[in-house]
Amino acid sequence: MSGTALLAQRGTFSDDPHQGLAVLREAIISLSEAADRGPQVLFAEARILFRNLLAVRDVRLLVRSAGAWREWEKLNDGADEALIERLPDSFIDMMRFEDAILVPVQVGSVALLVEGMTDSDALRERAATLSHVFRLAIASSETRNGNPDKLEAIRVFQRVANKILKSRNLQEIFLQITHEAKARLSADICGIMLLEEEALVMKRCTGNLAAETAALRMKAGQGVGGRVLETRQPCSIEDYVQSEIISRDFMSLARAERVRSALAVPLMSQDQVIGVLEVWRRKPSTFTPQHTAELATLANLASLAIENAALLDAREAAARELEDAHSKLQQRYNVIRNSADLQEGLISTLLDGGGLCEIAQRAHQHLHSPVLILDKHLDVQACHPRTAATDAVLRAVRIAISQNRGPDTRYKTISAGALRFAFQSITAGSEQLGWAVMLNPEIENESAQLAITELCVTAALHQTKERAAARALSDKLATLTWDLLEGTDHLRQLALQRAKELDAEIPAEYCIAVCRIDGLDKPDKSGVLTGGEIEGRRRSVAEAPNHLPGRQIAKLSGLRGNELALVISSCESVKARDFAQSLIVEIMRRVPGCTARVGLSRGCSEPMSIPSAWRDARIALDVACQSRTAAVIDYNDVGVAGLLMSIREGTDFQGFVGQSIGGLLKEKSPQRETLLQTLRVFFACNCSQQATARELRTHQKTIAYRLDKIERITGLKLAAHEQRVLLYLALQMNDLIR
Repeated sequence: MSGTALLAQRGTFSDDPHQGLAVLREAIISLSEAADRGPQVLFAEARILFRNLLAVRDVRLLVRSAGAWREWEKLNDGADEALIERLPDSFIDMMRFEDAILVPVQVGSVALLVEGMTDSDALRERAATLSHVFRLAIASSETRNGNPDKLEAIRVFQRVANKILKSRNLQEIFLQITHEAKARLSADICGIMLLEEEALVMKRCTGNLAAETAALRMKAGQGVGGRVLETRQPCSIEDYVQSEIISRDFMSLARAERVRSALAVPLMSQDQVIGVLEVWRRKPSTFTPQHTAELATLANLASLAIENAALLDAREAAARELEDAHSKLQQRYNVIRNSADLQEGLISTLLDGGGLCEIAQRAHQHLHSPVLILDKHLDVQACHPRTAATDAVLRAVRIAISQNRGPDTRYKTISAGALRFAFQSITAGSEQLGWAVMLNPEIENESAQLAITELCVTAALHQTKERAAARALSDKLATLTWDLLEGTDHLRQLALQRAKELDAEIPAEYCIAVCRIDGLDKPDKSGVLTGGEIEGRRRSVAEAPNHLPGRQIAKLSGLRGNELALVISSCESVKARDFAQSLIVEIMRRVPGCTARVGLSRGCSEPMSIPSAWRDARIALDVACQSRTAAVIDYNDVGVAGLLMSIREGTDFQGFVGQSIGGLLKEKSPQRETLLQTLRVFFACNCSQQATARELRTHQKTIAYRLDKIERITGLKLAAHEQRVLLYLALQMNDLIR
């Protein structure tokens, strides 16, 4: 049976001193035992004890909380209200209030509200005695609970440490810490606040009544937590409302929470305050150094949890970064590996003697995208598959490349409607050779760039190799051409022999063409033209005859200065004039802004007559250069003007006579003399057959027969004025030099 129950059986204080002392002794024992079991049990036992001993209607235990006197039993469930608002904050003596008496237990902290008690001196003395005993019991309880069992404290710390080790969720850890701190320190509210942007922000709160507490935010110097943040030291408050060491910023919230006292300690990390751990009580209490030490230990564990979480986050971030780096390196390796495979395949194709078509095919097999290789004039050199180079595709590609030309010839991607393609310039040194184009690339942009670069390098190597071989052959043929045109007879004989060896034999019927190009060294729109660019233009002009539809009729060609000389076959179906017109168009396309003129010689059949044909071609070229309309002039169209210009060139009169009337001079005598005399008299008689017949005293039909025979032998028509003049000049020159 408890002491309280025993006292209830024995009754109240009586007038018998011995019995009164026995009851008092029993009351002291009962309160002492209750104090050993904690303040909650003590307060409950005290209420029942006082009500029974004083024989009153009821006894209420009041505590000073949040600036008002409140009933102890209803303090924890949040249903309490201020009981007596008019009472002073503290009182020393008992006070009468309506039909009840207020008995102070701890001044300003704990009091008894005795209802239904008569106002007699005896009862006042007994109530004072019991309140004194109760005050001692409270002090004993606080002393006992201020030095808890060390093992239980270690168990609390162990539970928190285990939670930190097992959980990576800070909110779960904070919840564990706040519950343990609240229970261990017999607190009503516990919260953890962390420092964010120079202010403490509540992260976890338990036991609070107001929602504002869970969202509490305070700066340095505000409230208990703010003071801890400011001083970096623990702070305890015995009377929250009346305390003068903290600011008044949160008094309204303190009243709403009905807190009485508070204890806060800092969360430290590397000598820096990172937060505050704080507990509040709604009942009278004093926090001992042991309380402070235990709360500080829990705060250290919270700091450790925060640092551990930060380390785990950093480790995870580092692992993610490492994984991302590995993924990127793997992707990069795959790109380089694919590029190396493509390079190996392209180089193998090149070393095996494959041409641009085979290179484009190998690139297509690797890239799974149609591949085009264009020359610098945007003509298709190779395409795979062949059906990919439709007119619409070529038109879009040519427009895009033309609009994106410039000093930057790196990889570019263009979208033209539904067509998407990538292209890059093929260069060798400073010379631009052409373009590599990939239609609708299926690989990533970086891989596509490396792939098309490898394709450009391989195409450049192939073209450089081919051009080196072609240039060597072209240089040989160009040298042969000029030796045939301007060399001595002995050198010409040797050149003809070398031409046969190079499969460039002079055709049975041929003519000489000479093309003059003006503007090869003319700068473009940028105003800058390097020596390499000029050389590139010259090489492009020299290669132009090999890219014409009728290129098979150009047997030999050679560029010197700004003149391109060609030996053209007259036996082919393509006419020399048409070939010359095509050549001009091609040259002007290759070198925009330049002008070209062509002179053609008469047809020849003797290889050793090349110098004479060369002079004819140059005469025709001079006429073409002075013509305002014709870009191609045939020597056969020059006539007397050509003869006059040939005099300036130092023509061979003997050769002219031979070309004009050579057949006539080969006739046997006396027929030769008869024909020559008839021709002289015919010209002397102003080309009148009747007058010639009278002068020679011969029948007119005989004169007509002789003149017809002269036309058949010379191939010149006396009815044509210009040819008649040529016959006259040839006859006069023959008479002068014979």
